Amino acid sequence: MKTRYTGKTIAEAVATGLQALNKQPEQVEYQVIVTPKKGFLGIGRRDAVITMTVKEEPTPTPKPEPTPAPDPAKVATPEAGPTQASVEPPISSARQQRDQAFRELGYYLADITKQMGITTTINVTPGSHVVRYDFTTPTEGLLIGKHGKVINSLQLLAQVFLDKHLRHHVRVELNVADYRQRRAETLERLAKRVARNAIAQGESQYLDPMPSFERKVIHGALAHNDHVKTYSRGREPYRSVVVEPVHR
Repeated sequence: MKTRYTGKTIAEAVATGLQALNKQPEQVEYQVIVTPKKGFLGIGRRDAVITMTVKEEPTPTPKPEPTPAPDPAKVATPEAGPTQASVEPPISSARQQRDQAFRELGYYLADITKQMGITTTINVTPGSHVVRYDFTTPTEGLLIGKHGKVINSLQLLAQVFLDKHLRHHVRVELNVADYRQRRAETLERLAKRVARNAIAQGESQYLDPMPSFERKVIHGALAHNDHVKTYSRGREPYRSVVVEPVHR
C-alpha cells in the first residue's frame, strides 16, 4: 500500500516516511510525486511529495532434496591430466565496478541537491571501506538542516543507493564546510557535560535520538571514564544513548 509523505525537501519527506513506518531505508521503496519549489518571498513555494511502500519479504527458497551418492563401482575414473583452477575476476574489474558506482552516486546526489534548489559542487574521495563526498555550496545551512537533519537524510539515501550497486559494504560519508568535524566536537563536549550531570545527580541521563555514527562519538568520548557507562536503547530511528553512573 502506497502512503504519501511531504517535506520541505525530498530527503526530509523520505526521512518522515521512514520514521512513520518505523522502517530502515532498505525495507522501503519511494517515488517522487511532486518536486519541491522554493518560490519567491514565500509565494509559489511547494513541498516535496513522495509515495512510499514497504517491500515484501522474500519467499524462502525450499531446500533441494539431497542427491544420493553415486556407486564408486559404476563411476569411471578419468585419465590423469592437468588440473584447471577456478579463475577469479581481475582486481581491476572489481575496482572499476566500485569506481563506477561511486560516480553514479555522485550524479544521484547532484540531481537531488539540484531538485532542492541548492547549487553545489561535489568532490569525492574514494576508499576501500569509506567513500566521502564533500559539498561546496553558498547555502551550507540549507544543505545541513537543523541539527544536521537534511545532510543525515541525504547520507542515509546515499548509503541505500550504494548498497544496491555494490556487493561488499562501503560506508558513505557526506560533509559540507567541515560539518562532521564540528559536529563531532560538539558531541564530545555534550558527552562530557552529560557525564558530569550523571555523576553529580546519581541518575541516568538520556540523550536525544541520533544516528548510529553520532552515537559512536558519544560512546567513544566516555569509553575511558570509569565513573559512567554508556549504552544505546530504543529502535531506529529513535535509538538514543544512555549515560549511567557507576555506583561503587
